[in-house]
Amino acid sequence: MIRNGLALAVGISLSGVAGAAVAADPAPAPLAVGQQVRGEITTADALNWRDGTRSKLYSISLAPGQGVEFAVDGPLRGQLTLFSDNHLVQTSSTERDATSMSVRAPESGRYLLAVSGRDASSYGPYTLRVSPLALYDGSEIRAGAAITDWADSARRIPLVIEREAVYAVRMDSDEFDTLLKLEGNGVSLGNDDAEGSNSLVTARLAPGRYTVIADGYGGSIRGQYRLAVSERELPAGVTMAADGVLQPGADITALHEGAQVAYRLQVPSRQLATITMRSSELDSMLALEGADVLLQDDDSGGGLDARIISVLEPGDYSVRASSYNDGAGLFTLSATLAGVPADIGGGTLVVGQPRDARLMAGATDRYTVRIPRNGSYRIEMQSAEGVDSYLRLLRDGQRVAQDDDSGGELNARIEETLQAGDYVLEASSAVGRSEGRYRIAIQRR
Repeated sequence: MIRNGLALAVGISLSGVAGAAVAADPAPAPLAVGQQVRGEITTADALNWRDGTRSKLYSISLAPGQGVEFAVDGPLRGQLTLFSDNHLVQTSSTERDATSMSVRAPESGRYLLAVSGRDASSYGPYTLRVSPLALYDGSEIRAGAAITDWADSARRIPLVIEREAVYAVRMDSDEFDTLLKLEGNGVSLGNDDAEGSNSLVTARLAPGRYTVIADGYGGSIRGQYRLAVSERELPAGVTMAADGVLQPGADITALHEGAQVAYRLQVPSRQLATITMRSSELDSMLALEGADVLLQDDDSGGGLDARIISVLEPGDYSVRASSYNDGAGLFTLSATLAGVPADIGGGTLVVGQPRDARLMAGATDRYTVRIPRNGSYRIEMQSAEGVDSYLRLLRDGQRVAQDDDSGGELNARIEETLQAGDYVLEASSAVGRSEGRYRIAIQRR
């Protein structure tokens, strides 16, 4: 028969060498919940119980719905695989250094556990621990509660809040990428990006009943997770996010509660602006608007932080801070203004007069272009220094055309029939933080 893509026969293992003799697997060693056993993977162990690697086999009896956690410690780079009636039930993740796997038994019966090396060259001693897994019973929870559960589909957990305060709802797992949502009383928040694959929602909640939805990213959930709800003290000086003024050089740290907030930024003269939104609790998003400027960014600040870099003309601008997927949590917003470097791009671009410029990492260079008469035009952005060129052509704040690689390799090209008038041309990198010199030009065809 076929198990996990490998040819097997019940009770035997194939050596993997053409013409080799077939030897019977040793009887699986008995195993019980609460037990700890020592073992070692060697070249004498059974083959093909997981992907051609060597394996030690154990037999364990489980009741329907029983939760159990298997974990392997020691020098062995291990992998765990569980079978029932010769059918694959579950396997441990290969994306984490630790080797563990939590299981909720789908039915009563005897299960076969294979402890394997992660690849054909993985050998060595190990300690196998089998621990009972306390599972959530479905009752409502309150602030201060912490539960452990195993799920293969989204869980809806009732939450009761008894007094108005700021609360942190945290979900973490070693077995899948978590996705957390909080709904009720006019609140609809979500998060999947706090501390790697874990999730955190921080919000001010009024007394009432809420629903916590524990899920996996993309609906992929299978394994153990932990959920905790706690009242959270905000750091000194941190307030709820609200519309206000962003002063260059003065950070704003606030609690984002799902709704976009806008800050006024005043630019006194033509300067290079750098605006950054940083957070370890949500996926930051930024937008900059004003004086024919409309720039947006998600992750150019590194990780999940947002950053906009652009030369701005004198005037008032709106900096809008928000989050991806209706996230909630603490963020820090900052802005700096500096002199414009002599070789940086931006300014006026004249038809028939190419410009050479340097694109700063994460920057968007903005050019004003006057089209003298109706006709067909070609706009090109080329770089010999590896910039993945990206062009956007705007008129009255509306996008007319955009392009990434139509100029060949990483060069951008727009070919468009344009009406006479004034346009804005934005030149940037399609991959966020690449930088280097480039040439930009617009020609009538």
